[in-house]
Amino acid sequence: MFILFLILAGIVIVWLFLRAGELFYISVRDGKLLVVRGRVPVSMLQEFRDCVRNPVVRRGAIKAFKTESGGQLTCSGDISEGREQRMRNTFMLYPASKLRIAPAAKDRTFGQLAGIAWLAWMLDRTGRH
Repeated sequence: MFILFLILAGIVIVWLFLRAGELFYISVRDGKLLVVRGRVPVSMLQEFRDCVRNPVVRRGAIKAFKTESGGQLTCSGDISEGREQRMRNTFMLYPASKLRIAPAAKDRTFGQLAGIAWLAWMLDRTGRH
């Protein structure tokens, strides 16, 4: 039982270490955005929303990480290079200090608090993304 606890604790520590430099993580499904981890200014979120709506991005992820020079944005999934560059351009307009003081969502689900995208989508019932 003790070994199982150590293994579980090790997994949690590695999981937290890998996300230590993350500023935010946004999940994209069918042209809708869900902030899973971190804080995103409303105006930046609106720009990202415009990027994934027309044509609709089926699935994807938008992640931002701290770097020595400020931050870096990466996208994955069905997000094209052109859209990713547009989002990077928007991201570069915001200093990291603005990201840290952006208001946190008030109605966060357990999935968002845990930082697990599939659980966040499953529990999200707001429909206003």
